[in-house]
Amino acid sequence: MINISRLPINTLLVSICTLMVIFSVGCSKSDDKNQKILQVAIAPTVPPQLFIENGKPVGVDLEIFKGFCESRGYRYNLKSYDFQGMLGAVASGQADIAFSGISITEKRLKVMDFSNPYIQTGWDLVSLKKRNIHITNLDQMKTFSIGFPTGTVFMGYIENEWQPKGIYKVSKVKLYPSYNEALTDLNNGNLDLVFTDSSMLSAYINKLNMPVQSSYEIAYADKLGFAFIKGSPIKEDFNKYLAELGPDKIKSFEAKWSK
Repeated sequence: MINISRLPINTLLVSICTLMVIFSVGCSKSDDKNQKILQVAIAPTVPPQLFIENGKPVGVDLEIFKGFCESRGYRYNLKSYDFQGMLGAVASGQADIAFSGISITEKRLKVMDFSNPYIQTGWDLVSLKKRNIHITNLDQMKTFSIGFPTGTVFMGYIENEWQPKGIYKVSKVKLYPSYNEALTDLNNGNLDLVFTDSSMLSAYINKLNMPVQSSYEIAYADKLGFAFIKGSPIKEDFNKYLAELGPDKIKSFEAKWSK
């Protein structure tokens, strides 16, 4: 395993954020070749939910999903996209399910179904430690550049909450295909702040040893879920599996992939 504690942030990004087109077929404990194979869309750049470690996707979401498939007798294919592409794949029916730390929103519920929430997290604006940016008043926001991946929920928040109040304009936001590019720009001094959720920040600091910090915490309760095609025949069974796991087990997965 790579000792990431002494690696520069650019090297870390290559190891955790590299997008691969198709990962290998995952198998349940059953050898039945007539099993339904679930087509799964992922964006593995969202630690601790889903990211790349030693060339393979790992994280909380995959731990949950693999357990579901093993207990229910499913096999699956994982296909990697950028975040926007992942959502598009499940909304268009190219994928049966998508997961990578996806927030449940009213807009998304119009084109896809969601499992029950399995994690609730807050939001942070993240900066490099060496920049020592500490925002104490929202009036300071307009002096900084803010970026995040296309398709994430943060754009809606800025559009609906900050722009009408004159805090920050949507036109100033820098959009990226994934967190790989956003964090690279942050490291290179081309971006001041990256919008993430608090569980991502914890993984960046505690597991990946990135030299980042929270510059501002947003008072928002974000609920994450697994996305399914509309009318999915397996969504309710997946909800049963989440209930079988229980919150304590899911929290143990969070701790495992955040530290």
